Amino acid sequence: MTEETGVRARTRRAILTAAAQVFAKDRAASLSAVAREAGVGRTTLHRYFPDRAALVRGLAYEVVRETGEVLARADLGRGSAWSAIERVVYDFVAMGERYYFLLHEHELDSDTKLASSDSTALAPFVDLLRRGQDEGDLRSDLPVEWLLQTTDALVNAAWVAVLDGTLARAEAVRAVMLTLRGGISPLGEPGSQVQG
Repeated sequence: MTEETGVRARTRRAILTAAAQVFAKDRAASLSAVAREAGVGRTTLHRYFPDRAALVRGLAYEVVRETGEVLARADLGRGSAWSAIERVVYDFVAMGERYYFLLHEHELDSDTKLASSDSTALAPFVDLLRRGQDEGDLRSDLPVEWLLQTTDALVNAAWVAVLDGTLARAEAVRAVMLTLRGGISPLGEPGSQVQG
């Protein structure tokens, strides 16, 4: 795909932002609703995305691109694993509807190219989790994939809390970090013992 610039890039971005907002509230929303939210006509929307499937796929790839940007900005090698995780969580919560959308759009489950792109985008975060395990900051008796999925689930919960007004963004990030620290810190730290 060629790089878009100027008005075309702004229009595409407006459509994708509107789609994330509309679909996060109503997965069955019409393309007309997306066009209205984006401030464009339906014909304009169809020039960029001929049908709902193309729009959903475009939004998914935009989320993957943004994920890569978040991880690049987070400077994952700076400071402790925990401080880097917190920077990432803060920006992931800010992605709001787009992040939520990607986690819940099951029609994308069979898109192997998207899955590969997503894995590539998340690879630096997976490496950060491994570093945290190697340095003793994170539990090493849990698979890295579990740590990643746990983080995803908590970020999703944070986004929902922000959306419904239960928590402000900073409070939601704090809740994610407290839950992560209590659940995936090495055994022996306060709050990390499992009774059984």
